[in-house]
Amino acid sequence: MMEPMGYARQKRCRERAVAGGLWALLALWCVSALSWDLPAVHAADKTDKTVQHVVGTVAAIDQKRLVVTTFKGQTISIKLTKQVRYKDKTDPQSNRPPAVGDRVIVEAVRDKKTLTAVTVHYSPTSQPAEPSD
Repeated sequence: MMEPMGYARQKRCRERAVAGGLWALLALWCVSALSWDLPAVHAADKTDKTVQHVVGTVAAIDQKRLVVTTFKGQTISIKLTKQVRYKDKTDPQSNRPPAVGDRVIVEAVRDKKTLTAVTVHYSPTSQPAEPSD
């Protein structure tokens, strides 16, 4: 028959379990803290360009500029080029640009003082008209 575990042995087991849990929490905190406020950078891009995300609503758009109003009320002008990709949430096959009032997430590259759009993800506020028969 087995003897019950002694008090000192039980205490050591509890201390090890608590210490292991604390180390796991510390490691998790370090990993999450390192990911805060770090700019995303393209690995292949050797210049000083960083990728930024602009989230908000389209205030104005033409062939060369996209103006986004953020949810904090800030207005940001983003340069559009022929290489920009448009991703409509409701129609993944489409490459149409967004319209005024659409919600957007713009992946842009900052080069000195200019933001240039790379990809514009958007969700239209109104659905396109159904084709008539």
